[in-house]
Amino acid sequence: MYCLLFYSTVLLLIGLAMANKTMDTREGEDVILKCRFNEHYSDREYSYYWAQQSPNKYDNVAIKGDTFNPNYKIDYRPNQGIYDLQIFNVSYARDNGRFECRIKQIGSDNAIYEDYYNLTVLTPPQPPLIFPGSETTATEDKKQELTCSSVGGSPDPTISWYREGSTTPLAANLIYGGSRDMQTTSTLTIIPRREDDGAKFTCVVWNRALPESQRLETVTTLSVNCKYTRIVPYMKMIDELRLGQLIEHFQEVGH
Repeated sequence: MYCLLFYSTVLLLIGLAMANKTMDTREGEDVILKCRFNEHYSDREYSYYWAQQSPNKYDNVAIKGDTFNPNYKIDYRPNQGIYDLQIFNVSYARDNGRFECRIKQIGSDNAIYEDYYNLTVLTPPQPPLIFPGSETTATEDKKQELTCSSVGGSPDPTISWYREGSTTPLAANLIYGGSRDMQTTSTLTIIPRREDDGAKFTCVVWNRALPESQRLETVTTLSVNCKYTRIVPYMKMIDELRLGQLIEHFQEVGH
């Protein structure tokens, strides 16, 4: 009996640990979030529900076979281990976020089965913008920041920096927007040298809403103001100095 109980507990824990899925969709599509379980839980003893969690809300969207939105439908067959949520005409504002399927014993707050979906409604990001602009004036040996930003992507886009002639991304500080209404930014910090004058830096933006081969890019060209170099004047003496003899003296000043 003890071994049987231990085995069942291990299976349940493994199921909970593995039940976290990611699904991509687009505006206007239909999706099915499957909640499947091996045990048959009587609806007289157990409660079934789907909930949605997003940054600013946590709501039940279905309890047993009833939904609270006409765009949602439940396939409710607990005796067959099926409790699927169907979403019709997907929209970002309503459906982008985390969905949870839970089964609880009536009178208890502890879930005996859970399944999770991170539903991402794909939206391509807007073309990137670079600050200060397409041309950046910098001073030799003085820290200069280049900031690239993009708005509108779901999920948040990745932003990478490259120097012309290199395929290796440069280290930069990336801050995700968190939603498609916020901008994602990447800040590249450089210490320009005089040999960097005319160097080009490219900002590359991508997320899963774009084809793998498509990237959004913009470029800034660096103009480096070099530090002033002082040339010290020097004296040039001609003719050997002899006692009582006139000497000629020239002074050249470097430019």
